[in-house]
Amino acid sequence: MNHYQYKKILIIKHGSLGDVISSISAIRPIREFFKSSKIEILTTSNFSTFFSKSKLVDQNIIDNRKGILYSLKIIYIILSKKFDLIIDLQNSKRSSIYCFLIKIFSSVKINGTHSSSHFRYKYNKNNITNVVTGLGNQISLLGIKNDNIPNLSWLEDQNFNIKILNNKNFFIINPGCSNKNKIKRWNPENFAKICTYLLSLNILPVVIGAGNDYRIIKKIEEKESRIINLYNKSPINIIYNLSLKAVGAISNDTGPAHIIASTNCKIHLILSSFSNTDTVIPQSKNVTYTQSTIINDIQPDEIFKKIKLLILK
Repeated sequence: MNHYQYKKILIIKHGSLGDVISSISAIRPIREFFKSSKIEILTTSNFSTFFSKSKLVDQNIIDNRKGILYSLKIIYIILSKKFDLIIDLQNSKRSSIYCFLIKIFSSVKINGTHSSSHFRYKYNKNNITNVVTGLGNQISLLGIKNDNIPNLSWLEDQNFNIKILNNKNFFIINPGCSNKNKIKRWNPENFAKICTYLLSLNILPVVIGAGNDYRIIKKIEEKESRIINLYNKSPINIIYNLSLKAVGAISNDTGPAHIIASTNCKIHLILSSFSNTDTVIPQSKNVTYTQSTIINDIQPDEIFKKIKLLILK
């Protein structure tokens, strides 16, 4: 079957946030390439609305990655839809098992990194690439060229307005990180000092976060009460629109950094040695970073200088 004849396509992309944002660099060109095809995406409920609003896919299949019986039900749903092509952008153990079993019971063609793939991209362990580059290499086997930077322009709201920020210079502070990656988390006291420094420059610090970030942001606010606290008020679309207007941003290595970087907002990342700068950080000329083996060895005074340079660029 010619690539252009794939009429029913399934993309697999479950998460996490940073990886989902990176995957748009491949999903948008897939949509452009297969203009007349029906494209569905297998994703978690966390990202269902995000993909629906993107208009890059026609339908979502929700897979919240539970036990064996649940997984068999998902496989049955996929088989019942009789897809011509599966593009596995998750490339996880779970998705590789899905593809292995689906391949046994159907004639669907598969693009991925695992052995079940008909169009298989093999990672070179001696030359590990950035996530966006890797996805681009994978879909190139279908004749598709990816975007260098994820295009999230559908999130832009021309009427976006937060009254307290009107006619003000502001700077995004993203101090959170998942509980699984505490080793990648700069101390909240350090972020508080950054906020105080920004205020001395007449720049408002806007602190974003949700869920487990509550205690972190509370500690920042205890040290610097003048922050604009957007805890639980900064979903993906708000972060994107804030980034379009912010003078800059600072962040740990976490999902929202990828949203911010996609807008070309200047962002400085605080990294431990557990963040591989060749693979995971957003690929944008406006991304800079400071890295140390132990993240909290990085001192706020050092970051003050980086922020000043970033603002003056």
